[in-house]
Amino acid sequence: MNEPMSLFDDVPEEQEEQFEAPERRLPMVVLGEMVIMPHMTIPLQVPQGKSYRAMERAWDEDRDVLLIFVREHQLEGYKSNQPQNLPLIGVIAQLQEFAKLNDGTARVILEGQSRAQIIEAVQITPFYRVRCRPVTDPVVTGLEVEALMETVKQQVDEFVEHLGEVPQEAVQFVHRIDRPGHLADIVTWGPAFDFKDRLEILNTLDPVERLRKAYLVLARQLELLKLRVKIQQDTKEVLDQSQREYFLREQLRIIRRELGEDEEGDDPIDELRRKIHELNAPEYVKNQALHELKRLAQQGMNNPESGVIRTYLDWILSLPWADEELPEISITEAQKVLDADHYGLEKVKERILEYLAVRKLAGDKLRSPILCFVGPPGVGKTSLGRSIARALGRKFVRTSLGGVRDEAEIRGHRRTYIGALPGRIIQAMKNVKSKSPVYILDEVDKIGLDFRGDPTSALLEVLDPEQNNAFSDHYLEIPFDLSKVIFIATANQLDPIPLPLRDRMEIIEIGGYTEDEKLEIARGFLIPKQREFHGLTDDQIEFTESAILKLIREYTREAGVRSLEREIASLCRKVARQVAEQTEANGEAPPKVVIDEAAVVKYLGPERFTFGMVEEQDEVGVATGVAWTSAGGDILSIEVLPFKGKGQLQLTGQLGEVMKESAQAAVSYVRSRAADFGIDPNTFEETNIHIHIPEGAVPKDGPSAGITLTTALISALTGTPVRRDVAMTGEVTLRGKVLPIGGLKEKTLAAHRAGIRTFILPKENAKDISELPEKVRRELNLIPVSSMDEVLRIALSRMPAPANSQNGSHANNNRGQPSPAPAGA
Repeated sequence: MNEPMSLFDDVPEEQEEQFEAPERRLPMVVLGEMVIMPHMTIPLQVPQGKSYRAMERAWDEDRDVLLIFVREHQLEGYKSNQPQNLPLIGVIAQLQEFAKLNDGTARVILEGQSRAQIIEAVQITPFYRVRCRPVTDPVVTGLEVEALMETVKQQVDEFVEHLGEVPQEAVQFVHRIDRPGHLADIVTWGPAFDFKDRLEILNTLDPVERLRKAYLVLARQLELLKLRVKIQQDTKEVLDQSQREYFLREQLRIIRRELGEDEEGDDPIDELRRKIHELNAPEYVKNQALHELKRLAQQGMNNPESGVIRTYLDWILSLPWADEELPEISITEAQKVLDADHYGLEKVKERILEYLAVRKLAGDKLRSPILCFVGPPGVGKTSLGRSIARALGRKFVRTSLGGVRDEAEIRGHRRTYIGALPGRIIQAMKNVKSKSPVYILDEVDKIGLDFRGDPTSALLEVLDPEQNNAFSDHYLEIPFDLSKVIFIATANQLDPIPLPLRDRMEIIEIGGYTEDEKLEIARGFLIPKQREFHGLTDDQIEFTESAILKLIREYTREAGVRSLEREIASLCRKVARQVAEQTEANGEAPPKVVIDEAAVVKYLGPERFTFGMVEEQDEVGVATGVAWTSAGGDILSIEVLPFKGKGQLQLTGQLGEVMKESAQAAVSYVRSRAADFGIDPNTFEETNIHIHIPEGAVPKDGPSAGITLTTALISALTGTPVRRDVAMTGEVTLRGKVLPIGGLKEKTLAAHRAGIRTFILPKENAKDISELPEKVRRELNLIPVSSMDEVLRIALSRMPAPANSQNGSHANNNRGQPSPAPAGA
């Protein structure tokens, strides 16, 4: 390309001599980055300016203008009369149309005529006018020229074949061109040429050289076009119309490969592959993940199933597969933690420390037994698990199983279901981000069973030390090692837990607290905790011992301390409001609030429960029994009323089937021993018996009230009062034998709380007395018995005389007519 000349420089003499065409003085039009070649017709819209005025003058003259083509950044110089160097070559074009529009612009049609060599500018304002000399292509012939032209025409055909949507008339026009310069000018307008290529071809005056340059550009663009088509063909085999996202990614990957670049930057597939390779997990886990990743890559990120696969891979990548280094177990430190967190529970703490000691000595050889804490609510079962985690330096996780009825809650759903997820076990392991936490399975006794499967059966694999090293979740379908997890189950009752599941756990029973233990727990744990929680200090609130005892005795009735804590919190709220209001009103803190018995009544209202014995005096036909409930133990009165009738038995108080059978057994026993107790045998034919257990809205069941029912029945039929300070429990047989019962600790605690002094229990339960709290053993007169005769000698104020004895007539005369004896009789 020739060097550009200054706007006002003269053309050198040797160049002037090369052109034979006459010089012309033409208005000059400056166009931006577009090139109008000779023999081409182009419509334009021209705004006001020098080029507009130049075309306007040319339309009035001979309609010829000189076109020059410059970069966009050079246009401002021409508009402001400060142009840069004028190009050497322009194009003479003829105005075919010049129509002025209402918006001040003009619509023009320009037809390129020939190249022109620019000599000099002869006018600047109001438009440019230059002196130029037209340049015509010489006639060139020869085999080489013909071969070059045919090659270029074939290139045009290939472009049309790849691009399509090109009018056939345009292709035929190209084939009719017989001059190399004309052919070069025409093909230059195609999409393969940019502004730089067109400008270079415009400035090439030799027609053969011009065509050769066009050939080189076409050849380069054809190679790129063929490569693009090859990329599309390589990727299209594994794609469909819905996989556009994957299609673009594959194109990018192949382009990078062709360019020799091997960068795996923002591609999500590559990112997942990197994470899988970096995952600290067994090989079978990585292999499964890579297999799913391959499926994802084949289907594409836009496929409907890709979300399912991506979620599955995210679960695999987020689970703790690797073993972790755990701190060494310190028995001394563990004991300190347990003592700091829990008052009492000595037997339970001792068993936990034994468990930790075995883990410390056995290490990985130990197949950990699964501990199961069984006890009423509020006694600290879950918090014991949290303390064990703190003592071991492990993470703590808890899952509540209450109300779970679907096996998939434990094992997870298979991925064929919409919205499938792993089970609660795997979800908890993901959340805790540890392979060896302390895992609390809360409320294991409240798992249900329905048509969706048996969740307790799914728990068998979780809690079996021989199997849980390869736990199989339906969603993952990869074995997950749970053997390093310390599982601790909690339950309120033992009976609802299926035997196979119970067999895999070591049961540790946690009974209720005594009054003294509750007092110490309130002082050392509950009051400081609630005081801090409510923003109070020692100088603002103080609890007296009598107030705490009043809360325990008359505002709560429970085995644990949960309700006690709620009442303490309620008192703290009352005081917190009082402190806030007085501080706001006076600007200074009020004096310390002392919570005594009067303050408890003031803030909490009247007492909710009666403390002491159920009966105010010894009564005929009323015996005190004890019952076990899920919330601990409780005492109950059993009332028997005989009246004239036809020998019917009536039972009220919402009794269960077993308790009804106990009542019938008691009647049968008393009837068989009527003569021994001084009861007329005809009484049972002439008297109706009504047995009632108060609090009729509360369901009651179980055989342990058998001796209580029998005692109340004998008392009612003989008119003998029952001692009010005696409570009893035990199942009775038709022969009067007393059989063992369960829940002795809870029952004795309830009796002790009620102020009972003598407690009758089955002889076979005597071995359990050592497990009772020391205060209960010291303050309760625990009497084991084996027969009803022993029970009656203790419970009744006097032993009924046989019918043939001296007092027999007296006993029979009182039959059916209860007459209360004086208290303490």
